[in-house]
Amino acid sequence: MIDRIKADVDEIFPKIRDIRREIHRHPELRMKEFNTARIVKKELEGLGIEVFSEYAGTTAVLARIKGRKPGPVRAFRADMDALPIKEETGLPYASEIDGVMHACGHDFNTSIVLGLAHILKMEKDSLEGEVIFVFQPGEEGGFGGRILAESGFIERFGISYIVAQHLYPDVPLGKIGYRKGLTTANADGFTITVKGKGGHGARPDRGVDPIVVACHIVVSLSAICAREVSPLDPTVITVGSIHAGTAGNIVPDTATLVGTIRTLGEKNRQFVAKRVEKLAKNIASGFRAEADVQIGYGYPSLANDPEITDKLKKAGEVFLGEENVLEITEPTMGAEDFAFYLKRIPGTFYRLGVGPCEPLHSARFSPSEEVLKIGMGVNATLALMFS
Repeated sequence: MIDRIKADVDEIFPKIRDIRREIHRHPELRMKEFNTARIVKKELEGLGIEVFSEYAGTTAVLARIKGRKPGPVRAFRADMDALPIKEETGLPYASEIDGVMHACGHDFNTSIVLGLAHILKMEKDSLEGEVIFVFQPGEEGGFGGRILAESGFIERFGISYIVAQHLYPDVPLGKIGYRKGLTTANADGFTITVKGKGGHGARPDRGVDPIVVACHIVVSLSAICAREVSPLDPTVITVGSIHAGTAGNIVPDTATLVGTIRTLGEKNRQFVAKRVEKLAKNIASGFRAEADVQIGYGYPSLANDPEITDKLKKAGEVFLGEENVLEITEPTMGAEDFAFYLKRIPGTFYRLGVGPCEPLHSARFSPSEEVLKIGMGVNATLALMFS
């Protein structure tokens, strides 16, 4: 079987590579993946696979293939959206959409799952059960995973587990990384608006300077991580944006801080959010100002199911060799909306090595297209040999 899978991967690679380049040329931002969805739909319909487009009122495309043999229903998910980044790769198939780029590899993810569909179509007689292909919009902050998870498609198709992959520069090309249990962090955001009293910069005593208050808040927030949570429980608070004032000699009325909170597990998630709010309000009050704090709960932490991860590990070892399947020993404080699916059913999210190369979200991110073969091969091996 594995020899057939490897031959199928080699056969379909040129076509999938061309599809990936077409998607890369025409990247689309979250929840606006209309052309990408059209490409996906056309390709799947050309295979004679049952397709469900514009799923849940979005650009999502779902498809189903039924094997000749009885078995479980499982799903493979790919995200389709790009990022608001101006590409600087110089590739002949670089983005033709100004200021938009596939800098996170979602063009690869989409193409890999399309390649999987081709292979399973060719090997339908050996396929047990059913496979659902999930082409998801809006992973980059669009909550596409939550929208689909809440749409009822898992229950509709009777899916028993779900799998996804993502490119990862910290793992060498030709290898994959797996991890059981907690893998990514909760990603929550906050906006703190400090309300002071504006006036002339030469007479700050007649007002309440919100910039001074905001600076004290920024410095104090780091104490939550350093002194209020266990050093063995990773927590990150970052203020990434400060906006205030219009001129150097004017004390403004307000200052706005925007930041992110990253935690592992629900206990710290709630605790840290409450402490950010209370600390900001108390500091502002101490300076005769006010602080309005808005907490936005984002993507939850992602926990891989041990049993499904073992299936993935074995599939990787069969297709790539044991030496090319690596255990990731620590979670990342990054976030992934695949977590919304794993709140409902078992599954695993694994890393496709592309290193060394530019980091994710870089304007020069340009991994080797050989990774398409690896993703297609591992997924096909999992679907056909470890159902």
